Amino acid sequence: MMKNRFYRMSVFAVTLSVLASATGCSWFESGDEPKDEFYRPINKTGQKHGSAAGKADFNANSNHPSDYKEGTGLGNTYDGFGTVIKDVTFQPVYFKFDQSNILTTEYAKLDEVAKFLHSRKDAGVVIEGNCDNRGSEEYNRALGERRAISAQEYLQASGIEASRMKTISYGKEKPVAAGDTEDAYRQNRRDDFIPVKLLK
Repeated sequence: MMKNRFYRMSVFAVTLSVLASATGCSWFESGDEPKDEFYRPINKTGQKHGSAAGKADFNANSNHPSDYKEGTGLGNTYDGFGTVIKDVTFQPVYFKFDQSNILTTEYAKLDEVAKFLHSRKDAGVVIEGNCDNRGSEEYNRALGERRAISAQEYLQASGIEASRMKTISYGKEKPVAAGDTEDAYRQNRRDDFIPVKLLK
């Protein structure tokens, strides 16, 4: 009797698990939890079900970043986009707290990126948007996205084709400075620029 009851309970638990997996439900996130305005759920493949303010959807062929890392840099290659050029480095572009607009003090850094790309038609750049550790993961993921897009738009205005740029938002996952000080926050609010030799 006890064995039969245990067997039925096990089958029920497995069935629930399979159903949850198939429908994309999460055990740790309910649909009625409060979300900030930049929250966007993702599916198992990392593609968006929705988007941030403006309700614009970005497809897999877009040059905009996904919520989760499209490029990892593993093997010095970003998802078939390009191979890292190791002997070229660019300065990070920094942002004010909770801002994504490019400061005039940072223009010269972006101009250096544009100058390099104009001189190397076989090259592209990966723009990585980053944030400090304050705020939710969802909010910072969206903020990092806006920061990366701001740099991309600046470079496009400088004559660089969108196809030569790839944007990624890391949110608060890749700090360069540890701690909860204003100096650490300042260093972590940034875009990083990774030069690559294009694979296509």
